[in-house]
Amino acid sequence: MTTLEPLIALLLGAGLTAGAGWLSRFIAARNLLHYGPILSKVYDILDPLLERNLRSWSGSDVEFATDLAIESVADGYLTKAELKELTLEITKRWLPQVAADKVRKFEAMAEKPKALAAADLLADVVSGQARKQQTISKVKALLK
Repeated sequence: MTTLEPLIALLLGAGLTAGAGWLSRFIAARNLLHYGPILSKVYDILDPLLERNLRSWSGSDVEFATDLAIESVADGYLTKAELKELTLEITKRWLPQVAADKVRKFEAMAEKPKALAAADLLADVVSGQARKQQTISKVKALLK
């Protein structure tokens, strides 16, 4: 019986670890589905914003740009904790290849999407050339 105890403990530990990992992925996916409409609009703005400026910005600039994009489309319904959670989740899931493809499609359109103009406005805030609240108001008006 003593030789089975370590094996049982090992299997039990592995099972608990796998279960905890699955649960955390499930909760993250559920939260993303809850914010789906917001995320779609955020990525439409964030993709050109980061694709154009990522080389010259630091990590905190990228996080600030993500916060601005979320605030611009969220209509003020998010708490600070939800904003931080979404910012972290979005920056983890952002894919440069997808962003580059989306920006090329946007630029090839006859009429430029409003997301490109919104990205330019938000880039000015990150670089310190515009005020945050005024620009967010402009972006909200632009996207309506």
